Amino acid sequence: MNTANTSNATPRDYLANSLIRTQRETIAQCAEHMHRAITHHNIIYTGLTALRLAMIEIPDCPRLISAWFHVLYTDRAQRSKRTGTRYLKLPESLRSQPNITYLHGETVITCTHPLVTWAVLAPFLTQTEVIVLADAMLRAACRAVGSNGTELTKERLSDFLSNVGDFPGIDKCRAALAFLTTPTDSTMECRTLLAFLRHGLPYPIVHWQTRITNPEALVTSDLAYPDQLVVVEYDGDAHRQDKRQYRWDERKRQALRAQGHTVIVAFADDVLTERGRLALARKVAQALGMELPGKPLPPYRALMEDDRRTHDRNRQRRCRARRRGGSGATGTTQA
Repeated sequence: MNTANTSNATPRDYLANSLIRTQRETIAQCAEHMHRAITHHNIIYTGLTALRLAMIEIPDCPRLISAWFHVLYTDRAQRSKRTGTRYLKLPESLRSQPNITYLHGETVITCTHPLVTWAVLAPFLTQTEVIVLADAMLRAACRAVGSNGTELTKERLSDFLSNVGDFPGIDKCRAALAFLTTPTDSTMECRTLLAFLRHGLPYPIVHWQTRITNPEALVTSDLAYPDQLVVVEYDGDAHRQDKRQYRWDERKRQALRAQGHTVIVAFADDVLTERGRLALARKVAQALGMELPGKPLPPYRALMEDDRRTHDRNRQRRCRARRRGGSGATGTTQA
């Protein structure tokens, strides 16, 4: 993996090494899983399992995370009851797409191509996480995906959606394309960016480079608004695990501040909760000298869909609760 400067080397290596370890473990686990299979059809892995095999970071997916093995099926007869296995249906429009294979000794492990995996997972993900997954897929474009040597680009994602037929979640996938400019360095950085857009901030520059004088170096910042001299950096586990990296990050930020930049550091708590995302967006808006709009700019209005779905679910829950309460009250009166 290319690392143009010291400031980026550790986080990227940390992530890549973690994905390599996960891939190796998943290949071995899938081989064992296949040997224990009692079905007579070929097993094709998909969902989060396929992402781990392809060394792609997994999105936040509470509906599927409890099962480690996600297996494709096209008809109900292929769904056997197995511990730790979730069966996901392959839409008719995606059945002609090629798969990816891996070898574990003499065992051939087959999984869906990342584009198909993206489509299969879309109905289970929020709009935000569909974008996060697409960003992670583009981040994997710097290396071959799978033994087939497939590379992923935004153009390939767009062509895929244009050439396949309809499938559940295709609207989410299409909406994601507007957010795919320069891939971020991690899922958490992507979520940080989307938090800004969700609350109406303009699209920042990703991987902004500038030269600092003390120490003399060309440095890269995660997100930036250069005209307003505002820099935002996400601090994940990699920054805390390597003391040399931590010291370099601090020197870089001190130098940027000395040169007149406002440097805002975001942590997991600022990104993983709605309250944290709102507070972070307000902090950035204040640094930019603007009022926080609260709603996305027109190109990014798709981010409102998650709020609408949450609102609808909460309204349905309240309606069901009222009906249950009314039924109970009637029964008590009759008694």
